[in-house]
Amino acid sequence: PPQEEFISPSTDGIGEKLQSLQGHKAPPGIRRQQEKQRIKISKTSADGDPHFVIDFPSSKFSVCFNIDGEPGDILRLVSDHKESGVTVNGKLIGAPAPPNGHKKHRTYFSTITILSNKPERAYLEITPKRIILDDGERLLLSCDRSAVVRSSSLEVSISANSNITVTIRDTISFVILIHHYKKPAPYQRDHLGFYISNSKGLSSYSHGLLGQFLNHEVKLLQESLNTSHQQVGQNQTEALKPNPTNTLKVKGRLVPVVWKQRRIYNGQQEVDCWFAKNNAEKLIDGSYKDYLASHPFDIGTSFGTINSL
Repeated sequence: PPQEEFISPSTDGIGEKLQSLQGHKAPPGIRRQQEKQRIKISKTSADGDPHFVIDFPSSKFSVCFNIDGEPGDILRLVSDHKESGVTVNGKLIGAPAPPNGHKKHRTYFSTITILSNKPERAYLEITPKRIILDDGERLLLSCDRSAVVRSSSLEVSISANSNITVTIRDTISFVILIHHYKKPAPYQRDHLGFYISNSKGLSSYSHGLLGQFLNHEVKLLQESLNTSHQQVGQNQTEALKPNPTNTLKVKGRLVPVVWKQRRIYNGQQEVDCWFAKNNAEKLIDGSYKDYLASHPFDIGTSFGTINSL
């Protein structure tokens, strides 16, 4: 069964044991050590309304796009069930659009579901308030208390009201950001951000809106523009120009892009990226509708062999 370490001054309310589970209160030193650790920030992510960023370290640039889905849509973020056994789906919640905006509504991730079937089947269902871990025994954890939970193939580390790190077989790591609003505006909703910090354990066949790019490279047709933004500010005439445009080559497809800056990870990190318009048309395989899952635990994919239990 999962082994839980409570990393807080008291264990009151930290987790409701739905079935028999051994809980062990961690010594006081663990809490201090946990607070000192800084999470590795990954650019490859889906966060906000939702804004997607794909980092290509070997090419030294990032690509970004938006997905304007409908409330209730469940998006396939990572689909690698057949190979590594890992699937990640994100469910969208709706909110009114800000005044004077061009969108009819906003959407955010209200639930992230992570499924792993190797070596044994387990799943996580994460919302801004609570986490369900089920690997044959079921555990409910609150997001407002720090804790570490370990099972045979998963480790879940909760930093209270901040983030959740999920590690699978030590070769795959995801970070889920918790976005809470104390006094939300009408167009704001508590939501989640999803970041891939280690994808070594995912296969070259992985797919999904993020997964399809993890083991593939893209090329810029005009390399010189890759560094043009560095001169902005130093050269007044350059600063007056509109954002540079370029063309990406992705699996033989040509994708028009424009240079943008984005802030991710609660605004802590600024990313320069080449932005693909129109719901990532031509950048992603197929179209947006090909990435709609039928339910949160759907391990299928619209590309290649259909994954099935």
